[in-house]
Amino acid sequence: MRRLTNSRSAHPDASNLEGCDPISLEGDLAAPAPDAIGSLRPFGRDIPEQRLVPAATPVAGDDEELIRIRALAERGRRLDAILALRKLLDADPARIGPRVELARQLADASEWEEAIEQLTLAIERAAEPAPILVRRGALYAQQGQPKEAERDFRDATRRDPSHWPAFRYLGITRLRLGAAGEAIGVLREALSLAPQDPESVLYLGEALLTQGQLDEAHETLERAVAMLPTDPRGYTLLGRLFDRLGMTDEAMGMHRKAREVATP
Repeated sequence: MRRLTNSRSAHPDASNLEGCDPISLEGDLAAPAPDAIGSLRPFGRDIPEQRLVPAATPVAGDDEELIRIRALAERGRRLDAILALRKLLDADPARIGPRVELARQLADASEWEEAIEQLTLAIERAAEPAPILVRRGALYAQQGQPKEAERDFRDATRRDPSHWPAFRYLGITRLRLGAAGEAIGVLREALSLAPQDPESVLYLGEALLTQGQLDEAHETLERAVAMLPTDPRGYTLLGRLFDRLGMTDEAMGMHRKAREVATP
């Protein structure tokens, strides 16, 4: 007998099966849903935004060269871009911008280990390493290494307490590792530094819901939906919240809305 589940959500939560062989679960009774909700997306996909982790303070002359090299990659000539970046670094290994850009191009080419090595070298040389630590943490997260990601995000918050992406991503990491209570405090810190960051609002709402703080979760998720009206995640979380409150019609409405906005 197969394990059967049912969900109104546009994005069913399969986190209970992550890391498991589903065949080995055949014949088992479906366990009751835990009180704490799980991830809306796989862990690494919560931390994709390279735009939030700029390279570092530019070195004179970096901009024009890096724009030209990025254009090569955008035209499908990533290998040429990587070779050009290596040439710049052979001439001057201390340059930070080209090294971080090289790491980005290597990561885009799925050369994860070397990308992380390049970021490690950049961190050692950078006067302001926090943004690069966040970038390396993002790569660890995308590779399914949340403990390493957490280490880098936490280090970034210590080195630069004003760098709000580090707090956002540390909060997400703690939430995904099951420490929703700590995640709430860290995400509040992110919002104190960047009050209009919609992702921090969304994940704070999820953390509050996970902790059972339903009134504040409701208010926070309504704010997230207002800031991200075309993102299904906020509606999905509101649907889960209404489910827990026994408000079936409202829950169905939110899940329906999540499906609508998720449909291209």
